[in-house]
Amino acid sequence: MPFKLLIVDDSQVCLMLTRGYVQSFRPDWSCSTAGSAEEAMTLIELQHFDAYSLDYNLPGRNGLELAKWIRNRDQQCFIGLLTSNIMNYVEDQAISDNINYYRKPAKPDVIRQFVSDIERHPLCT
Repeated sequence: MPFKLLIVDDSQVCLMLTRGYVQSFRPDWSCSTAGSAEEAMTLIELQHFDAYSLDYNLPGRNGLELAKWIRNRDQQCFIGLLTSNIMNYVEDQAISDNINYYRKPAKPDVIRQFVSDIERHPLCT
């Protein structure tokens, strides 16, 4: 069964870049995308994902609110917040909530680190 990643971002460009880089590093992973928290929640209710890449600035719920909703369903998954929001409270809250924090732009080195962190996550091995 392939490893399943859900990428959530309201920017189509960022969705395509993140998915493309992840699949170039791990072509065996299944990568789904969602453009909003609500769309992501619908997908999550229909299928299981092993890891998540969430933007902070989403229509409706923000990425941290979505992460809390996900954690209520699955304590063991890996969640990364990939965002251009550089407010200290966002990074502090992500770290406090055990969410890995990555700064956009979604360049290959950032996504490579994200993938590497997923692979080192004890519950994803």
